[in-house]
Amino acid sequence: MPLILSAQEAQSTKDKAPATSRVQRKKAKQKWKENRNIERAQKKAVKEHHKNLQTKQTNKRMRKEKRRSEKLRTNKKEFFIVRWFKYGRH
Repeated sequence: MPLILSAQEAQSTKDKAPATSRVQRKKAKQKWKENRNIERAQKKAVKEHHKNLQTKQTNKRMRKEKRRSEKLRTNKKEFFIVRWFKYGRH
């Protein structure tokens, strides 16, 4: 019976990836964390820059419009599909 191999056994030996050492994984993880921290810092800096560009009057106007839109939006109907399937009629 040594000549007969199942397809699953033959593929399992070929598909195995080379094992990386613990040190390599640790270095890769550290590098990934550093890159992530750099990206987050850049995004935060951009956000802060946009915030600093706006004047006091602009911020007031934006807050006022946000409140107004929320107030007007509260009295609207739900999306029609949501209303259709809300009570299990369809």
